[in-house]
Amino acid sequence: MSSVFGDPGYARLPDGRRLHYVSQGEGRPVVVLESGLGATRTEWGLVMPAIAERTRVVAYDRAGLGRSDHDPHRRHLDRMVEDLGHLLDHLGEDRYILAGHSLGGPIIRSYASAHPERVAGLVLIDQAAEDLDFYYKRSMRAVAMGTQSVMAGLATLGVKVVPGEVRRILALFPPDMRAEALAEMTRPSEIRASRAEYAALAEGFARLRSSTGALPPVPITAISGALTPSKVEKQVRPQLIASHRRLVEAQPHGRHVLAERSGHMVPQDEPDLVIAEILRLITRPAS
Repeated sequence: MSSVFGDPGYARLPDGRRLHYVSQGEGRPVVVLESGLGATRTEWGLVMPAIAERTRVVAYDRAGLGRSDHDPHRRHLDRMVEDLGHLLDHLGEDRYILAGHSLGGPIIRSYASAHPERVAGLVLIDQAAEDLDFYYKRSMRAVAMGTQSVMAGLATLGVKVVPGEVRRILALFPPDMRAEALAEMTRPSEIRASRAEYAALAEGFARLRSSTGALPPVPITAISGALTPSKVEKQVRPQLIASHRRLVEAQPHGRHVLAERSGHMVPQDEPDLVIAEILRLITRPAS
């Protein structure tokens, strides 16, 4: 099946599942994009074309999302990192530049800690931060998972619910991208897969927080959204930015960048900034 987001392909995993990905451009180093919680390749539609002018760029759908097969196992962080590793093995390169948004940040960091020889650089785009207590509050998790359950139930009945922030983001995309993304994100299976990721989030973050795995000494950029459009963001945003700064200040080649016109959705609100930071790693002289 074709995709307006790039040339499609499938990576076959050892357990028989398939991960769907799209690719644009040619060249090395290859850039692989890791999406946020419950998101797919479609969130990178405004970023990929500019990267593809310089090198090959790949975005994929995690298990159960987009066009990838369902995973019957618990979707904890280690499982997602394992799947990412199988995708990178399938793509066949020695080293990659990895960029991750939101939950994608901890996923690519975990992979980089376990396989430092495979990573040439990291771009962490308003990444989720396991050192913040916010992610462990049961009340917040219960509300989010309850909302997702209701949405899945309505979708099963043919009622498509698109939250206001999602509608705002979709309006930034060209019509063909918007149509493809919307057709997938309103399916019951898509919402259930998103809920499965959220259900295991706290346990994965707790393990990551207690981990002693070091990041490789490669260029690492953390991009933080600066806007606070909601009450929750006003409370959490300063803590999140501080966490991003702490992480890169502890790295030999760390860099922190503020996305002044964005809240959390930096890849859509400021794609040019994301593009610039990825291209900066592509053109950086090897150390």
